[in-house]
Amino acid sequence: MLTFAPMQSPLLSLHSIFDALDLDVVYIPLFEQSPTHADLISANTPETVYNAIQEIGNTLNASQKANQLVENLEERINIISHKLKFILEENKPNVLFLNDVSPAKTIYNEYLGNMVQVAGGRIQPGTRDNQVGNPDILIIVNDKPIPQLLNELPNALSTPDWSQTAAISNGNVYIIRHSGFLRQPGATIADDAEILAEIINPKYFVFGRDEDAWMKFEWQ
Repeated sequence: MLTFAPMQSPLLSLHSIFDALDLDVVYIPLFEQSPTHADLISANTPETVYNAIQEIGNTLNASQKANQLVENLEERINIISHKLKFILEENKPNVLFLNDVSPAKTIYNEYLGNMVQVAGGRIQPGTRDNQVGNPDILIIVNDKPIPQLLNELPNALSTPDWSQTAAISNGNVYIIRHSGFLRQPGATIADDAEILAEIINPKYFVFGRDEDAWMKFEWQ
């Protein structure tokens, strides 16, 4: 049985940005009282995240570090975008995210959708309508212990709904095994883009993030 895990787009991770800018997190409650706070924490695209970082830097006297951070993030994401700019939309693989596998729960939010687009994929049509469809790539974002997840996956993916999909047939099932990625926009936005780019377009990208952030699920 497939269920849909409704989610609003996750809010901007202020902690990740404060850490990246070497700012004391004790200032977060003060920043949350600023007039721009509500707009900034809704950032879920590279451009709006860059703007939020610069606004935080300007507000807390860390504009130089904020500009350096934005420059680094922008450069890393631009590398991905430039390599993929000639790929036609119809040639991009469909990606489906699961929040859990037992029972199976699809997940969608605007941040994941934006990151998949940056990485050269498309969100599987029907995700928000609780339909499996025929995804090319299946990505599991779950905080269960990896041994437990690996134990549950074979049975979960052997049902007719899943076993006949391109993702299962071609062995394109991936697990995000680091809880710090693909959860919230913030200072890790370039990491999220690199992780997805490696998974979605492995012919173009090798960042080595399979060593720390994701793994491919293999089964007989």
